[in-house]
Order: sequence, then C-alpha cells, then structure tokens
Amino acid sequence: MLRKHELGRLSNQLRVFLKALARYVTFPLRLIHRLFRTLLQLYSRRRQYLPIQRDGRLERVASSIQPPILPLSNCTQPQVPPLLGSAANSIVSVLSVPTPAKLAGYGQQLPPVVPVLTQCQSDFRPTTPSLVKRYNKSATIKQEIKLENIPARKRDYSDSEDSDKWRACVHPEGALYFHDTDRGIYTDSYMRDKRRRTDMASFIEQLLALMTSSCGLQLCSGDIELMVELTRNQNSGLVCRYYFVDHTKRLLFWLHEIPTGRIFEGVVGVEKWSHIKYAIQHQYWQHCELYPSDHLQGPQLLKELKAIVMYASAEVITTDLSLSPFDGDELSRILDLIDRFEDNVNGAHYTCVIVRFMRYFARAQFFNFCGLPEARLNADQSLFVKEKKSKFIVALSWAINVALFDAPRSHMAELRRVWVDRSINSPRWKNFNSKLSSEWSGITMYSTVMIAVDVSFLAVPSVNIGNAGSVAVISTYISLFCIVGSLVVSLFLTRQNRMYGQESADKAVVFLMRVTGSVFGTKSLATVHGLPYAMLLWGMVYFIIAFSYQVFTSTPIITLATTGSACGIIALFTLWLVSAARDFHILPWLQAQLRVFNDKFRTPSQTQRWLRR
Repeated sequence: MLRKHELGRLSNQLRVFLKALARYVTFPLRLIHRLFRTLLQLYSRRRQYLPIQRDGRLERVASSIQPPILPLSNCTQPQVPPLLGSAANSIVSVLSVPTPAKLAGYGQQLPPVVPVLTQCQSDFRPTTPSLVKRYNKSATIKQEIKLENIPARKRDYSDSEDSDKWRACVHPEGALYFHDTDRGIYTDSYMRDKRRRTDMASFIEQLLALMTSSCGLQLCSGDIELMVELTRNQNSGLVCRYYFVDHTKRLLFWLHEIPTGRIFEGVVGVEKWSHIKYAIQHQYWQHCELYPSDHLQGPQLLKELKAIVMYASAEVITTDLSLSPFDGDELSRILDLIDRFEDNVNGAHYTCVIVRFMRYFARAQFFNFCGLPEARLNADQSLFVKEKKSKFIVALSWAINVALFDAPRSHMAELRRVWVDRSINSPRWKNFNSKLSSEWSGITMYSTVMIAVDVSFLAVPSVNIGNAGSVAVISTYISLFCIVGSLVVSLFLTRQNRMYGQESADKAVVFLMRVTGSVFGTKSLATVHGLPYAMLLWGMVYFIIAFSYQVFTSTPIITLATTGSACGIIALFTLWLVSAARDFHILPWLQAQLRVFNDKFRTPSQTQRWLRR
C-alpha cells in the first residue's frame, strides 16, 4: 500500500509538471504564431497598394478601387519635339497611354497589358563610367551545359545571334561590349537578346530626341558619343543609365541633373567649375579605357603622357613631397613602357594603356585642387581649415597619449603625412605600411623574448611564488599580461596590414574612412597602431618593478648602494636619451629656469626700493 501511495503521488507530481511544462512551452509558441500572423497581414495589406509617380512624388493608390492600368496614364512624359519618320512612330508607340474612358466598360475584368506600355514612364538616370556594371556581373554559365562535338569543316565561329546594327567588340581586358558604329553608341548590355534590343532602341530614340531639343547636338557628328546601359530598379522596372561623351573637350555631359557624390569621390570643399572639370576628365579617361575609340589621337596623347611622366619623375627625384600618384620606380617603368611604343598607337591595346595613366594623373589633379589659388603644392600641405575640438576630447587624447608613452602622437604624425585632407598619396601609403609591418614584426620578437624572461623570473626560488601577495609576483603577472596583449595585438595588426595595406588607393580610402569614423577621428587609428609598442613598454616597466623589489629588499647594504647608484645613473641616461628623442632637452631647460631664478632675486622688488628711499 505504501509503495502504491508513493507511485500515485509521483504520478500526480509528474502530471502537474507536464501540465506546467506544456503551459510554459505553448506560450512562446503561441506568441511566435501571433507574430508571424501579424506580419503576414501587414504584408498582404502592403501588397494591396501600388506605387505610382505623380509630379515627382510617390503616391499609393488602392488596387481594389482603381484598376492597375490607370497609373500608366499619370506617368510623366518627357517633352520632345514632333519627329518625322520611324523615330516619331516609335516614340508615339511607347508614349501612347489608354485613357480612363477607354477602360470604363471593362470593370474589374481588364484586358491584357501590352509589355510596351510598361515603358511609358522612361526612367533615365545619369551615370558615370566608374559605375558601369562591367566588373560586378552575376554568374550565368551553367556547368551542366557541354558541347560534345564540333561539326566537320567548321570555319565560321561567329555567333549567329549578332545584330547588323550592334557590333560585338572584345575589350583588350576580355570584356564583351557592343558598339553602334553608325551613331557612336556603346553599351555593356547584352544586345544579342531581341527583347533587349527593342527596349534599348526605344530608350535611345527618346534620349536622342531629348538631346536634339535641349542641346541641338547629334551623334552623327562623330565627336559626340553615347553610353547606355539597361538595368532594373527595385520594382523590376527598366532603368536606362546613360552619359554623353564629348571627345573635343574631353568631357562628359548629361541631359538630367546628376549627384556629385560618386564624381567627387569624397573630396569636400569643391565649388569651382574649373576644379570640377578635372573630376569630369577623370571620368572621361575612364570611359576611353572601357570603350577604346578611334576618335582619340594616339600620337598626341602619347606626347602629352610622356611630358607628364617626365615632369613627375623629375619632381620625385628632387623632393620628398611629390604629388605624383606613382613613385620613382613606377615612373621609370612607365617611361620605359612609353619608349617601347611605336609611331602607330591607334590600336585598342595602345589606347587603353595611354588613357589609363592619363586617368590617374587627372584624378591627382582633382584631389590636389589644381588650378586654384589654394592648390596643394606638396604632399604634406593641408588645404582645409582645422575644426576646433572639444576640450574634453583634447584632454582625453592627451591622457591616452601619456599613458601609452607618446606612441599615438608619433603614429599620428606619420598618418598625417599619408592621410592628408582624407586623400591618400599612393607611394606614401605603400611606404607607410611597410614601416608598420617591420615595426610590428620587431615588437613580436621582443614580446616573445620578454615572455621567456618573465616566466624564468617566476621560476627563481627566491621570488617565492607561494606568496601570491608579494610585489614581485604581482608585478611579474601584470608584465606577462601586458606582453601577451602586445603580442596578440601585433599579430592581429600585422594580419590586417597584409589584408588592407597592400590594396590600391581607392580601397585604402574606404578602409581609412571606416576606421576613422569615430569621435576621435584619425587619433583612434593612431592609438590602435601604438598599442603594441605601449603594452610592450608597460610589460618592461612592471618587470623592472618586480626585479627592483626583489633586488632592493633582500640584499646587503654594500650591494644595495652599488646597485642603487648604478640604477640611478642608467635611469638618468635613459631619461636623457628619451627626452632628446622627444625634442625636449633637460640641460637647456634647467639653465633657463636658473637664469629666471637669478634674475628674480637679483632684481630688487618695489618694496625694497621704497625702503631704500
């Protein structure tokens, strides 16, 4: 009976436990279910509204009230003059929109929408050559596709889908692009697709009509070219990205306003049109590199490039403050490469080489505010007015600098030589990173030696490891922690430097902008760079404290006197060398203080003069 009673009580407790467990388990599951149900309802309500554009504003109209085809009648149409021939017919076929009166009899049963009607609202977006989507295309080749055999007597390997109007061209780099030789139009869009060619033709017709009405220019002149690219927006609608090229002025222009964010590349304080011209020329040379054209005069460009490279080489040889985007070795190799060119430099390979170097020099001219009264004339010159920082930030930076043995200040001075006005000089960037790598490698070696020294010191029997509260043991433990921290930070920074230090100037700018985005700015990066050196010195300081405590607390008076005097002399010479390295000389400072003291006591005060009278 007792056993049955115990089993019944145990079963009751188990039943209560299972009920409580079920209650506590079902509650979060029920909560998650309600959350997903609410999100699903919100999503379904959002899908009931269609975005339309009206007078430049995005509005939402309920699809249950108005038919989906009605927003097409409200799309903004570009103002173009009346055209004749096929161009006018093509534009009318694209821009014609059914009115609501035509749809009044359909009710809720709407006719099928013609695909051309979805393009009535032509979405033109000005772009630049640096934003052409050539290098970030998604992979489309399938591995399972394989051609088993090549037909007999096969001698024509051209693709049968090529269009007569669009000529497929292969860039010297290997990229495929298409060129309309009659009108001078370039595109990276795949023109072997029939539907893509139809969409592209409609957009080009509108662009050319808008250019004729607004600028009075035509592409048939040969000096004006057009680059178009079809992409899709977030709503899967077609977007035409474009820019026009003027080879005579070596510039780009657009028919719509374009933001300057990607053109200026982070350079602030730009307001003069003569300065902006260099940024546009940088984009122009990049276009010539992407799409080599026969309109470029190869021999003339070669002479210009040779003159620029020769002047930059002379500047690098005679000064350490050169603004050249290449160092001396690179300029010598560029000159050797130019000398190997023949008189006929009109090929695509020659053109790409020449305009690539011209692009780098044009970019350097824009970064250095060339042609302005405030132009940067040496690599260390800053052009912007320094912003005043708060006293708290200044005091905190000073305290951190003192605590880290002035390491952030020295790294800050080196960083300012490289990161001037948030622009990078490429040769200095490479030299700066090589110095950092060598410094951190040396600190790693010293940290390894100091770890061995601290562990050996703890193994000495007289240190008395059993007494964990002794000053020697505690200081040695702290020294070990500092040394290990220095070793870990050095390894981490060395790895980061290998990943980002050898990158190009563009990626280096992105990296530095991300790292220096805090309140302290570049001082935060300088502090991080100085951490290995500072922690290594703190480890040495704590080891000296532990060793000094061990020496001066358990030695005779004669040994204490000799070692104390020797330690004092060594500390004096060490501080003298450190102060001299920091440009602080103790003896001249002491002489100046003594001179002030003597002058103060030699000159009689006003009270003494009154008593003498």
